Amino acid sequence: MTPNEDEQLNPAQRILREAAALRAHRSRPCLVLVDPGIQRCDTLTLRETLGDARGGALDVLLYSNGGDIDAAYVMARELRKRFEHLAVFVPLMAKSAATLFCLVADELVLGDLGELGPLDAQCDERQQADFPLNTSRLALFKALEQLQAMALDAYEDAVQRVVKGSRMSPFDAGTKAAEVTTSLYGPIYAKIDPIRVAEGARGLEVGSSYAMRILARHRPDIPAERHGELVHRLIHAYPSHGFVIDADELNDLGIPNRAPDATERSVLDTMALALALHRDQGDVFELVKDAPATEARTQAPPVIRAPQPSGDGDGEQPATHSTRSSRARHGSRAERHA
Repeated sequence: MTPNEDEQLNPAQRILREAAALRAHRSRPCLVLVDPGIQRCDTLTLRETLGDARGGALDVLLYSNGGDIDAAYVMARELRKRFEHLAVFVPLMAKSAATLFCLVADELVLGDLGELGPLDAQCDERQQADFPLNTSRLALFKALEQLQAMALDAYEDAVQRVVKGSRMSPFDAGTKAAEVTTSLYGPIYAKIDPIRVAEGARGLEVGSSYAMRILARHRPDIPAERHGELVHRLIHAYPSHGFVIDADELNDLGIPNRAPDATERSVLDTMALALALHRDQGDVFELVKDAPATEARTQAPPVIRAPQPSGDGDGEQPATHSTRSSRARHGSRAERHA
């Protein structure tokens, strides 16, 4: 393909071209999952894309900012039921719920810009209307930890000051310090909603339970005695929901992964650029399985169907080059919530 012809391809076409190149290099089907926001309807789109495909091995080119963790679990299980060996390639991002998806992979391959993210669930803004949008459920527990540490520090400081500044015994000083600390922090603790604490705990438990099941059923290469520690770190060990978990961090966590070979690196780098241009302009679901090895990078670009408006309310019109949009096939978000 000449440079001029390459420039005429839109980002979605470039993504599918690179998928064809990976399929040719690896001699196995390649599933493109560009799903910026995973939703339950995407499970239907995945099944429609796969058709009756099943067998020994499948490569998955994955890009997602996260989304519905229940849907990510169902999609991961669907692939595991159909294929004996899964290789997941991450050119750019597979965050949050998409990280859960990556845990099912027999092979996990990150490009130079590839990153996963923590599994702490986000608050549902429809149920937590007084919370900032996209607030991690872990934030409440981090706030409680900080509040507890501050209260204990205040108590210990008060005890030392009372003992030093008076002739009270340590016991009496402790009593007075407790009264002071209670007067300072009691009103703050009184504002904590136990229902919200329970909802946060259950929200985090969902991700933990799914991850434990995936590891137990599909990852014999990770010792069972390490599952609990690994899942706990993925949920609790990071200071922000967007924290970058790259290949080095995966090695520190003990999650097996490998570096791409030269051809795979070229595919992942090129696809990362196409994804950056594509941004979040729609879903691309496509199974590439029949590209001749000698024509992978020179074949005519695939037919791309324009998606319907997403109804996400962000003020932007979706691109006209995304293929197999789950919103187009199964209704926009606005339509589903109407």
